[in-house]
Amino acid sequence: MRVLLTLILLTALQKSSQPEVRIPDLERRVHELINKERTKNKQTALQFDEQLSRIARAHSADMAKRKFFSHVNPDKRNATERGKLAGYTCRKVYVGSYTDGLAENIFQGNLYSRIRITGNERTYDWYSPEQIAEETVDGWMHSEGHRRNVLDKNYDREGIGIAVDANGKVFVTEDFC
Repeated sequence: MRVLLTLILLTALQKSSQPEVRIPDLERRVHELINKERTKNKQTALQFDEQLSRIARAHSADMAKRKFFSHVNPDKRNATERGKLAGYTCRKVYVGSYTDGLAENIFQGNLYSRIRITGNERTYDWYSPEQIAEETVDGWMHSEGHRRNVLDKNYDREGIGIAVDANGKVFVTEDFC
């Protein structure tokens, strides 16, 4: 009983040293960094679309809750289908062609870089919110398909949604239209 109480207290102490991560601020920071990359690559900035963000947040929360990491959820729905269920359609008409649907980037990281265990004590090396945002965008920019989405000249808006599970895994979804 005493060991269990000690472990509970140590866990509480470790969690209390965890830096505060304000999800809305983190979502906005990822959006700002995306637009920095677009500007650097001579593309127009994306508008932050709150409805797209709700769709992205729901997907990130679903991945955290149901413990999966994929563009297609366990119900076999992709970003476009999830968007339509939420009442959001994205159709772009061009000379001689059109696109119909959402594009999506996803990223999974952690709130910490490592855990050190000494006896019953755990020490976390926490990431700052800025580090989490930078790691996310850097990961996308170093992945061919994700980079293509970020820099696609046909997209004019995006939504960012972030969720964190009980184990400190960070799920980031970026939906484009």
